[in-house]
Amino acid sequence: MRFRTYQKYLLQDLFKINLLLLFIFIVVCILIDIFERLGSFLKFKKPFYLFLTYIFWKIGVHIYEIFPFVSGLAGILVLLWLSRNNELVAFLSLGFSKKELLKELGKGILLISFLAGVVLNIIFPKAAYFTLYTWDYKIKETKKQYLIFNTQIFFAGANYYLVAQPLEPKGEYLKDILIVFLKKDEPEKVIWAEEAYYINKKWDLKDVVIQKKENNFAPEIFEDLRIKLPFKPNTLVIVEKPIKFLSFPELIERFKFLKRVGRPYNEVLAEIFLKIIYLFLPFILSFFPMWIYLENYAPRKTMNPFIKGIVLFFIFLLCFLLLQTLLRKGILVAGFILVIWIVGFLCFYVYFSFLRKK
Repeated sequence: MRFRTYQKYLLQDLFKINLLLLFIFIVVCILIDIFERLGSFLKFKKPFYLFLTYIFWKIGVHIYEIFPFVSGLAGILVLLWLSRNNELVAFLSLGFSKKELLKELGKGILLISFLAGVVLNIIFPKAAYFTLYTWDYKIKETKKQYLIFNTQIFFAGANYYLVAQPLEPKGEYLKDILIVFLKKDEPEKVIWAEEAYYINKKWDLKDVVIQKKENNFAPEIFEDLRIKLPFKPNTLVIVEKPIKFLSFPELIERFKFLKRVGRPYNEVLAEIFLKIIYLFLPFILSFFPMWIYLENYAPRKTMNPFIKGIVLFFIFLLCFLLLQTLLRKGILVAGFILVIWIVGFLCFYVYFSFLRKK
């Protein structure tokens, strides 16, 4: 893709303002984290590098959370920047129409938000995991030590040893399970199972072999077995991540598991949908505010269109946050509204930029 000189110029300004806003908001977020967490951290008397590690990973979480709003806001601010430097007047005097400028800025925001959104959707789950892991496991030490080999975990309970392979991020679906129950440090019972599902506070085991000491460890074979075991799914998860912290592949696995065991999966579908929406969010927040700005712009009138644009931006932002909250609470109508919103804005952009006559 080749860019013309004026396109590169607009894209560079848009990129610079994105970086500047990200830097400002990240610094504010870091200061808030330090004030909120430093006192608690000092009570644990741990090496200070752990706190720096926590802050480092938390920055990744903050970038993911604020990027779409910052990128959308950058669209309005780049127009104000161009106006203040008389560059917007220069563009118009050179024969560029407002429609042409809006088309290029919209294209730039779509490009930045989509590419950055894909990267951040990949980085964010890892940053979220290590943020929680560093604070809960390394600093607070709220979890027991695990031994991890490839995809299997080795866990020592109060009177048992467990070896299993978790197949979904909440620890509710296991494969290749071995549980050795102990009595006075001697094996008393051994359970082997091909798969295990956690449903209604019990474990459903598939293809089970049980060996008991009282029977000289003679194998008893069961095709299905529903029993209580001395551990819950959260015992098997080093870091208990909220649904919104899961990666796209983890959400897919979670969806498959819930569908397989017949449990509600609306919450997972909502997060999958929101991760897709994330790629277009800066555009849908900023396109109409930029349009309002340019429609009301005049060389000696910059603050009035800016105020109108920024007010519209925050109205859209509040609407999105409301719809996001409703969707996460299982109100699927909010998802349909978001789809109509995004598709409608994209269609209007295509019509306005490429189909409508000048």
